[in-house]
Amino acid sequence: MANNQWNDDNLDKLLHSMPKIKDGRPSSEILERLKNDNRLKEDRRPKVKKWIPSIVAVAALLLLSLLLPSMLKGNQDMVSEPMMDNARSANKESITMDNKAEKASVEEDSDSESFETTTFSSMDIMGMRSHVVLAKENDNTFSLNLGLIHEANVVPVTILIDKDRVQTDLEIDHPDSVALYKEYAGLFDEESYGFDNYHPYKGELTTTGKTVIHKLPENHGYDMAVAILNSYTDSTKETFTDFDEFKVVDEGGNPLVFDYVGEAMEFSLKRQLPYFKYVMPSGETYLVPYENGDSSTVTQALLSMKKADNDIVKEVIPTGIDYQVTESHGVAVVTFDSPLDFTTIPEHDVLQMIEGFMLTASNYDVQVQLKNIEQSHFENYDLTKPLPKPIGANPIWLP
Repeated sequence: MANNQWNDDNLDKLLHSMPKIKDGRPSSEILERLKNDNRLKEDRRPKVKKWIPSIVAVAALLLLSLLLPSMLKGNQDMVSEPMMDNARSANKESITMDNKAEKASVEEDSDSESFETTTFSSMDIMGMRSHVVLAKENDNTFSLNLGLIHEANVVPVTILIDKDRVQTDLEIDHPDSVALYKEYAGLFDEESYGFDNYHPYKGELTTTGKTVIHKLPENHGYDMAVAILNSYTDSTKETFTDFDEFKVVDEGGNPLVFDYVGEAMEFSLKRQLPYFKYVMPSGETYLVPYENGDSSTVTQALLSMKKADNDIVKEVIPTGIDYQVTESHGVAVVTFDSPLDFTTIPEHDVLQMIEGFMLTASNYDVQVQLKNIEQSHFENYDLTKPLPKPIGANPIWLP
């Protein structure tokens, strides 16, 4: 229609004018054609999802988990009160021990999970990682000290090895650091912890008396630069801590002169320095000895821990804490200027400060005692007497 002027009459006339459609085929013929139509042979019924029974099973378990506490509670209510009192009294100590064991297990599992990079679970103190190894904790292990290298800095770690394993491998009851080093240093994966692939040393290690002798091949590379040479010498001092001297010789057994030194390499293995925090790119923190001014005495070393003179390491002493140091009869006494309340400081900072003091003092073969503290104990440490002398720093279990 012109101008699209449609109305009901027009539509009615159009519909009636359409031809009538008729099908003259018999019904039997139509039925036969339908039977032979492949489109009608496909199973178009909705498929039942095979995972529906699994959902039903999960729902049943969920329902059971909701009902079970109520059922158990109902059974418990049927027990007479006197019997419950007796049971509680008899099992109180057992429950306490179970809780402690459960907590220790959780902490150990947590640390073991991250031990692809570090494992310190055996040295944890109330969930905080301890940075020291004490003699009383070392009854069932042998300690292999290693001076690891990261960006030319030396980080001491203590590799803990099961005592039975060592005695089986070495057939020695009391192996020294050189024997442990030759057997196990190559098994420790330094790079997985973020350190350089540095150990074991090139050449051959032997001992005579209290001296370690290092026989080096040609082109050993330990004197290619001053920083490389310093890393080498400092790492030996953190590795062979039970020896006094270190001597370098060539393959003929003659004293070896390094470039940048100009004389035979023979030096003391003592490394008397204060301890600071060294933070790896991963965020892992180690306590390390680091040169920081004059540290010729334990008093000077402990005092120099207040402020690091560089940006490589950080202080273990929290900001705003000051103290004085005196030494008497093999004990360095750190006395804080104001009464120190450990509850006002994050616990991990307190632990690093205490153990930093302990490690620094041990470098001078003395113990340390802290005074003018409001607490008498901090976790496992008795602050009323000199603290124990560590035998190693930054413990790691050998897988």
